[in-house]
Amino acid sequence: MIHSSPSLTDTRPARRFKDKLTRQTVRLGGVMVLVTLLLLFFYLLTVVVPLFHQASVSLSERFSVATPGVPQYIGADTRNQLAYGLDDRGVLTVVKRPSRSGTPAASAVPRAQTVLQQPLSSMDKPAISRVEASTPFLAVEKTPGRVAVWQLRFRTQYQADASVVPQLSTMPAFGRELIVDASAQPLNQLTVAVPDSLHGQTIPPVLAAVTQDNRLVVYRGTQKSTVPLSQAVDHIALSGDGQRLFVHQQNRLAIWRLKGNDLALRETVNLDNVVTSPVTKMAMLAGGRSLLLQHQDGTVTQWFDVVKNGEPSLTEVRAFSPGEGVARLAPERHRKSMATVDETGRLSLVHATSKKVRHFDAQFTALPDALAFTPRANGLIAVVDSQWQWLTVDNPHPEVSIHSLWQKVWYEGYPSPQYVWQSTSADDSFEAKLSVVPVIFGTLKVALVSLIFAVPMAIGAAIYTAYFMSSGLRRWVKPTVETIEALPTVIIGFLAGLWLAPWVESHIASVFLLLLLIPIVLLGLSGVWRMIPRYVRRRLPDNAQIVVIIPALLLVGVFAAYLGPWVEQLWLGGDARQFITHELGIGYDQRNALVVGIAMGFAVVPTIFSMAEDAIFSVPPHLKNGALALGATHWQTLTRVVLLTASPGIFSAVMMGFGRAVGETMIVLMATGNTPIMDWNLLEGLRTLSANIAVEMPESEVGSSHYRVLFLTAFILFVFTFVFNTLAELIRQRLRDKYSNL
Repeated sequence: MIHSSPSLTDTRPARRFKDKLTRQTVRLGGVMVLVTLLLLFFYLLTVVVPLFHQASVSLSERFSVATPGVPQYIGADTRNQLAYGLDDRGVLTVVKRPSRSGTPAASAVPRAQTVLQQPLSSMDKPAISRVEASTPFLAVEKTPGRVAVWQLRFRTQYQADASVVPQLSTMPAFGRELIVDASAQPLNQLTVAVPDSLHGQTIPPVLAAVTQDNRLVVYRGTQKSTVPLSQAVDHIALSGDGQRLFVHQQNRLAIWRLKGNDLALRETVNLDNVVTSPVTKMAMLAGGRSLLLQHQDGTVTQWFDVVKNGEPSLTEVRAFSPGEGVARLAPERHRKSMATVDETGRLSLVHATSKKVRHFDAQFTALPDALAFTPRANGLIAVVDSQWQWLTVDNPHPEVSIHSLWQKVWYEGYPSPQYVWQSTSADDSFEAKLSVVPVIFGTLKVALVSLIFAVPMAIGAAIYTAYFMSSGLRRWVKPTVETIEALPTVIIGFLAGLWLAPWVESHIASVFLLLLLIPIVLLGLSGVWRMIPRYVRRRLPDNAQIVVIIPALLLVGVFAAYLGPWVEQLWLGGDARQFITHELGIGYDQRNALVVGIAMGFAVVPTIFSMAEDAIFSVPPHLKNGALALGATHWQTLTRVVLLTASPGIFSAVMMGFGRAVGETMIVLMATGNTPIMDWNLLEGLRTLSANIAVEMPESEVGSSHYRVLFLTAFILFVFTFVFNTLAELIRQRLRDKYSNL
């Protein structure tokens, strides 16, 4: 006989209307939940997708500039109102950009208004150099063997139309003029570096030059050093901090160290053993730490110092082939990006670290005489056949790519390629490191460690409560454990960070003894209980085991706390932490994965316990009674009937606990050091996806790469939850189908 619900047999219109309204309301609620999830999914995508958009370059305008020579160094002010050029005759020209009116036409090229034009040299072909700091610094050979360094400032006048006015002045740190060659011979090479102030201390600028008779002359402020060279010099370059001088001579690259007033040869690199094509040009990447070598075959290689055997060594890190015979190269001022133009006129935008490359065909009809980014990297200036071209550049996120997010990257100052998350730093030359692998690793690590603590306790407690415990005691125990789940996680994190972590640090030996002794004692008590004759056990009251187990566990805790200091004194040199870090070579952080595993396990236990206990208790009694009637023991009935039947619910409980651990924020935020490192060591810190978002989202700039990558981590967390829940449901359904016939 089929028993129907009264709601299905009741013919009253009011009752049917209520039932129909309820069903539709529940259905609408489910649909709204799905719609909300889809909206959240697509909203995250709208923020993340722009990270992977390709850069775009478009010609904004063309104009001509009245310069007596061919521009060698060009640039613009930060407002993109003025453009300047230093030509091969040493004449500085600053012009105002013509007003744009529609699409630029090649037949009508306006003449830019000259704002400032000043010859900085009396020579026909002087040695010149430029460094892009907060303002451009121009080093020009004023007369043969004599150099002056000029600073070009751009001052904004707000009285009328916020126009920008150029101001040219000599740099006082060097004085008016530097006598590089007393014999008044023209210089072969010239370079300059103006380091930023460090911690309020002014760092003197550095100027290096090579004379006709192959002498290397270095000025550090007003202090002069001279070193004779054995070969002619092809190129020289200074690092951004002015402490390394790179000298290229045929197939050798010499690195000179400048420290104080000392000039010493640090090392020499034989390029024949490293590269196959001759070097045609050298340039410094943004930040002044990486050296770019431009080769004859069009390859561009990046070099920076790597510590080997305790000493820095210039090492080739990566190579790029952006075009066919790259002839012009222009690095950005603040990011590790560069623009290259090959012999065919093809323009390419390359980001050194992320290896993100974008090619633009037929941007130039001829090879540019000069190429440079604007200060904010939103424009590119080129001089082609005496015609200045201003290109608008849209490249907001060059540092983010599949490679930089998911693969090991070799960053400046690191000994090898690594997964690194470090979004901010106090150093202006800092490069954001946005690998999502360390935070994903930390999320999985903390989830697994917490489950190692929580699953045995929760499942064991659920089995005992649902199968062995008397019904009267169960009515008290189950609600009590479930009440713990209502405890705010911020309280657990607070206690774990401020009390548990210091206690574990000062009682490391006791903690490990406790973790070792508890399973041994429980197994020992189980063996002793089984040795007691059955007729004696039957005479004991129900739940008599608890009367023995709880005092035994308390005694184990007291014993471990008492024995720990003795173990430290006898075998660990009196200090367990010092022994772990110095003798074993294992890192130790006070707020580590062990602490957060214990705290998170305490938070996850009620979730797993409640669901698993319900699943075990809901096993039909006739299955248990039938197994016992057939002669099975209680243990055999539990392992072969009850647990198999309840396995879908137990698996769901474990997966719910795993999802709770993956998405937990406050406990991880307060109980770990929030260090995004990849190490399975339980005594090291970690950082999870959720904690990373909570820590860094308030400090990120809206729309920046950092901001969008944080949304990407939120999207990954969302996908993690969706995938794991889906897999859990599929496995649960298979288990239910498999054991439904029991």
